Formats: sequence, C-alpha cells, structure tokens
Amino acid sequence: MIVTAIPYWESDPGKRGVLSRCLSSIKGQQDDILVLAGKQKTLPTAWNMCLDMSFGMGADFVILSNDDIELTGGNFKDLCVPGEVVSPLVNGEVYKVFHAHIFALPRDVWKKVGAFDENFQVYWADTDYAVRLKKAGVPVYINETVNVLHPEPARTLKHESKITRDEEYFVEKWGRTYFDPAGEL
Repeated sequence: MIVTAIPYWESDPGKRGVLSRCLSSIKGQQDDILVLAGKQKTLPTAWNMCLDMSFGMGADFVILSNDDIELTGGNFKDLCVPGEVVSPLVNGEVYKVFHAHIFALPRDVWKKVGAFDENFQVYWADTDYAVRLKKAGVPVYINETVNVLHPEPARTLKHESKITRDEEYFVEKWGRTYFDPAGEL
C-alpha cells in the first residue's frame, strides 16, 4: 500500500489553495492520503508523525510531500522501490539527491534508519537523514521520469536564526562533512 503523507500547517492567507492544488495533482497516484493538519514543534516532528501514522495504517511506502508540491510529470508510484529512497526531479532539475520536499520511503528503510532527528528545527534535517541513509547503505537516487513543481522556499530574515542554529547542530553532530547537494552521497 502506498500512502502520500503531507504535513500541513500553513496559515498564510496568501498560500490558500496550495494544498488543494497539490492534492488535485496527485489524485489517483496512491492508495491513501494522510494530511497532518496543525503546527508541530519542529518540521522533523511533523514528518515523523506523518511517517508513524502512515506506516501504522499499513503502508509499505510513504511518499512524504510538502503541501505546495504539484506533480507535473510521471507517476508517484514510480518513486516506490523496495529498499531504496527515491526523489523526483524538482522544477525539472536535480535539486539534490535527497531532499525532504518530496521523497518515497519504504517501510524497511524506515525501520532500519529510524526517524528524523527532531533536534533540527526546519533546515538540515534532510541532509542529516541523507548521511544516515548513506551510513546504513541505503541507495538514494532521483527518478528523472517523475517531476514536481515546487516554488522556491522563502528564506526570510525570520528564519535566519533557525538556519544558523540547525547548521551549527549538523556540524556538531557530523563535523564539516558536507555533501554536494546535486552529487552522490
């Protein structure tokens, strides 16, 4: 069973309709959809809640997606490969090999690697997870037959402290081991 899970907490009136466009674009692409409404302590907390609930519903694969993703080509089901973590192209290009905008996670990988680190606020949690996937020997790649539209994230001044804090935590945890976002992990 494939479940698409979407943490949704957007309260910005200017972004109304984003979730409905997302849901319309992925209609029929999965067996079930779970939308987690309400703001959580951190974004990784929301991701973990979505994954816990989806796998608890019996999902074999969870496609975790931002609420502002629109499928523009291919099929979500093509992201579901046993034992591998697969992402689509974002805006027609390789954004980075693993990113938390949207990816498919098999149940067996979730059991092997575990939850996202909730010590991250928003940023760097996906890079941390990519390091953990690599260390666990899990193949991570992009299926270029699947494409999604994702608006550029707004990095406003109000988020600068979270970016800095999360980057410092990542460096404390892993050292200055950075991976080329568009390259191999």
